[in-house]
Amino acid sequence: MEISKHIGEGFGKGELYGILVALNNGLGVLPVSGETYYVSKEGNGTTGLSWDNAFTTIASAITASRAYTAVTANQYRRNRIYVDGGTYAETLTVFPNNCDVVGVGQTGSTVGRPPTIQGTQSITTPNYGCRWYNMVFSNNVAANPIVKTMNGCLGIEFHKCVFTNGATSSTIGLQLGLTVDPKVIGCKFNGNPPSTIGIQIDGTHACDGEIIGNQISATTTGISIAKGATSDYGLLIKDNIIFRADPNSADQMAVGIDNLEDQGRTHIVMVHNWISAVDGIAFGGAVINGMTIDNHLIEGTTGVVEFLAS
Repeated sequence: MEISKHIGEGFGKGELYGILVALNNGLGVLPVSGETYYVSKEGNGTTGLSWDNAFTTIASAITASRAYTAVTANQYRRNRIYVDGGTYAETLTVFPNNCDVVGVGQTGSTVGRPPTIQGTQSITTPNYGCRWYNMVFSNNVAANPIVKTMNGCLGIEFHKCVFTNGATSSTIGLQLGLTVDPKVIGCKFNGNPPSTIGIQIDGTHACDGEIIGNQISATTTGISIAKGATSDYGLLIKDNIIFRADPNSADQMAVGIDNLEDQGRTHIVMVHNWISAVDGIAFGGAVINGMTIDNHLIEGTTGVVEFLAS
């Protein structure tokens, strides 16, 4: 498939082109071995197998993709969903299995954002191997998490996505239940106002995950590892910029990274994060078990338990 170099110019100076080429050629990610589905507001909503026959909702494409991978002969194949521009007012309760969801359009000429899913996305069905690229998750509905995944959403990934609020503030930008190998890479968390918490690790474990290179704005906490997250071993939190960018307030964020786990088995590594908060890195749990290396902190006061590096 030929990919125009102009795709993605409205977001991140066009680096989406490189992602699409990699996806198309199977470089850096698994090549597609299953079906490719299309979503467009200009589609006719039939098969979803071309732009002319595109589904008009993301939910329809997810349903078709899950039906494909549910067939025994297809369960190890990987699908792809391309999403054209516009705002899709949808409330998703399920993500696809073994599928890349890639935003290739733009929300609008006056907005300049990738395709947008507007609503509260609360995933209540376990899934595996779902990756999101270049999509906006927007909450203008209620004071809920923008995206919440239940326990058992394994290998979930978000790359160059945006989690944002309008006039209504969400409680959490991205809330992850029990998972293995989650990835949040190169994403932005913002809003007017931003969420109370940017990213919350909420399950009993999120092992071997990566939270890397994100810009995280929140009113209270940038990244929170909840109490009861007993086995977050191998979780790498690296190269994030964590601060409060809030047009409604001049206050600092309360805590940049807050580890509330109290079982002593997290083994989280926090490396080279740039944090502006009252408490840069705090351990709210009773047990400290993790490493902080070369984090750069701008603080209003000093936390109860905190590691200050260069």
